[in-house]
Amino acid sequence: MIRLFKKTSAGKGRVGLAFGTDQLAVAVLRRDSGSPVLERCEAVPVDPTGGTDARAAALRATGLPRMAVSTVLRSDDYQLALVEAPDVPPAELRAAMRWRLKDAIDFRVEDAVIDVFDLPEQNRGARARMMYAIAARRSAIDEYTRALAATPQFDVIDVPELCLRNLAALLPASSAGVALLHLGQSSASIVLVRGKTFYLARQMDLTATLGSARASDAPDAGSIVLELQRSLDYYERHFDQPPITRIAVSPAGPRADTLAQDLGRETGFEVTTLDLNLLLSCARPIEPEAQAACLLAVGAALREEHRSL
Repeated sequence: MIRLFKKTSAGKGRVGLAFGTDQLAVAVLRRDSGSPVLERCEAVPVDPTGGTDARAAALRATGLPRMAVSTVLRSDDYQLALVEAPDVPPAELRAAMRWRLKDAIDFRVEDAVIDVFDLPEQNRGARARMMYAIAARRSAIDEYTRALAATPQFDVIDVPELCLRNLAALLPASSAGVALLHLGQSSASIVLVRGKTFYLARQMDLTATLGSARASDAPDAGSIVLELQRSLDYYERHFDQPPITRIAVSPAGPRADTLAQDLGRETGFEVTTLDLNLLLSCARPIEPEAQAACLLAVGAALREEHRSL
């Protein structure tokens, strides 16, 4: 998404980082030869009252290898909007997009760092070319750059949707198209991918579907199916693609297992869970708790683009 520094001479592979309120998720993915190997996947405690200094201290304690480093924005740090692409030269695109976003985000556009990424060609009936615009809070970008100031290999700040795309692209079903449903505590993301191509992302508020249930319980499948079907219909209609009939739920664990079973009954589709142990060559088995903490960090480490999106 946002490329910050010049290319480094880091080794083959990438480190993915995801900062939480009280932890730092670290994923180390090596690509020396053959398929990538997930060498490390862990969550390091962070003092929630220590601010940037505590994050920098936790980062120093991890002893990162000499590899390129990506971090991923938290959900409160940015907004993703599907907007009509301005009819301007590429060099002027970000500046033009800033004005398109004035009424599409809930904070001042003057306080945003803007980036964009394109979508595959849409069908001839589409009224205009659409693209995704990312508006990241400048204060958040500054926070990450300060925390990672002593990490010279740090070069990219990514967004969760593209990290999920990287994971979904490894699923066997991705060649024909797959929907990845990623569960948070009170929200979920739906990402539609075919091959390595990102088509669509939607956010869902799970508060209503959870009702009085605990956040650790699986949300109501019936409510999710409705939003999922809208996303799949848009994908078929706007991109002239065959239907997607395979769904993966992440992160792996009892909550995902329950929802996958419920969704399978509701839709008749093939529904599985995304398990890092099956998706990647792992140096050691990754427990469900670690997968939940580190999934986006792993997605950030899987980044292959060598340019800013």
